[in-house]
Amino acid sequence: MGEQLPQIDPQTCSGCGLCATACPSGVLTLIDGRIQVQESGCIGCGHCGSVCPTGAATAPAGDGWAEHYDVIESRGAVLAPGEFPAGPLVDLLRSRRSCRCFTEKPVSGAMLEDLLRAAVTAPSGTNSQAWTFTALTSRAAVLGLGQAVAGFFARLNKLAANTLLRRAYTFIGRPELENYYREHFASVAAALVDWERDRTDRLFHGATAVVIVGSRPGGSCPAEDALLATGNMLLTAHCLGLGTCLIGYAVEAMRHDRRVKEAAGVPSGEAVHAVVALGWPDVTFLRPTSRRRPLVRYKTA
Repeated sequence: MGEQLPQIDPQTCSGCGLCATACPSGVLTLIDGRIQVQESGCIGCGHCGSVCPTGAATAPAGDGWAEHYDVIESRGAVLAPGEFPAGPLVDLLRSRRSCRCFTEKPVSGAMLEDLLRAAVTAPSGTNSQAWTFTALTSRAAVLGLGQAVAGFFARLNKLAANTLLRRAYTFIGRPELENYYREHFASVAAALVDWERDRTDRLFHGATAVVIVGSRPGGSCPAEDALLATGNMLLTAHCLGLGTCLIGYAVEAMRHDRRVKEAAGVPSGEAVHAVVALGWPDVTFLRPTSRRRPLVRYKTA
């Protein structure tokens, strides 16, 4: 399929040039009061169609999947900058918490689908939208991934327990194994004991669904794109009454062991950037948490 380009209706185009001004890739130019369309370079951002006051500019269209929700009531409104009050938004941001206590109630497929629709409203580098989402929709599927992750860390702990091996890697400038041993070995070992004894789930905390956020090759900044989409998903999940938790251990396992990716159903050619545990929370947070003051710099010239 070739590159799609914006279409300009000369009968309704007023020649205002707003679409050319908004075009980030220079595909549209205003020449002698008429909009000219270049033959290549469109990234499909849709700015031209969004700013055209007469509707003369038509952006390359998708299939509409991301515009129609099943469980979320969306008016389809376009909120201009400053139109949505910042106070409720900040309340939402501060209210979202990582949940590590879930009930056994499953998350519906329609709700998961709407979360993914909300996720892809995030920005992406050069509008590549190269993100991927792999949804584990049952507790059994989540436990299957948990078993694969446990196997990876059991093998890693066996290596890390070897003092000579840790020292050898550190000697050649590879201190990762020593750092892992110092910071994670003991807690992982304890979690593995609990898992093998009675399947106590200290990884996904009883979540009934998991979404793995990855990327296909070709994006200009795929990790950033995936994490921005993940942030959208976390906030939308909170609005729907769901709890979420980012599972970094699962990300690391999939990055280092193709067997874990295979267990999750993620193709080998995709990178994994985030793993989100999802479910109905079995805990109620009554007040927001505090945050440490970050290092902030201001430069005026």
